[in-house]
Amino acid sequence: MRECRIFHAAGLPPMKTPPPQMPEDWQWLGSGLALLVLVWAVRRLPWHKVQGDGEAQRTLAIFTALMILMRGINTHALDGVSLHFLGAAIATLMFGPRFALLALALVSGTRAMLDSSWHGWGWDFLVNGALPISVTFAIGTLAERLLPAHIFIYVMVNAFFAAALSMASCIICKAAITALLGADPMPYLIAGLPLSFGEAFFTGGTMALIVAYRPQWCASFDDEKYLKKRD
Repeated sequence: MRECRIFHAAGLPPMKTPPPQMPEDWQWLGSGLALLVLVWAVRRLPWHKVQGDGEAQRTLAIFTALMILMRGINTHALDGVSLHFLGAAIATLMFGPRFALLALALVSGTRAMLDSSWHGWGWDFLVNGALPISVTFAIGTLAERLLPAHIFIYVMVNAFFAAALSMASCIICKAAITALLGADPMPYLIAGLPLSFGEAFFTGGTMALIVAYRPQWCASFDDEKYLKKRD
């Protein structure tokens, strides 16, 4: 009924079919896996990096708040699918994977309390947070081992390319789960390419500005490493 009122107020026709509902045992499985991931992240969280650093604490808090607001801009009310910017690559590059997991767990938790998460807090956190964070971290690790340390490579590979793949992995996972639930996965697959490019440009542009003007905000960027003079 709430969605019908939204469509009526916007002058749009209501959805022809409701979004697929996940079985309760799947919900519990997602919540359990999400808790395991979150406990793993918190157990070895490098608190010393933010203790006594007011700027770092404010940056993390502001980023989390912005991601909560950005998650409110999606297409869920229009066609029953959850398509939005992730911010997972930015979080991973700025704060490291463990703090990124904590931040996006809070984002998913807030959206769950607002009844706008993707199949509950657990699956929302796993698919929109843990999965793209893992992809971003893996690509960054490979780039550091295999590619020369250069600021152009950092922006294009660690940020742009990693963000595109992180979004693609999220979209493919959502499409697969939607298909398993007996619904049409095509809206996700159709949106996968433009969303991946959008996430890549958003992340690449954001990280280019951060490393240029506020490199101290970025845990994965080292001036001595990426900007050192070469003979």
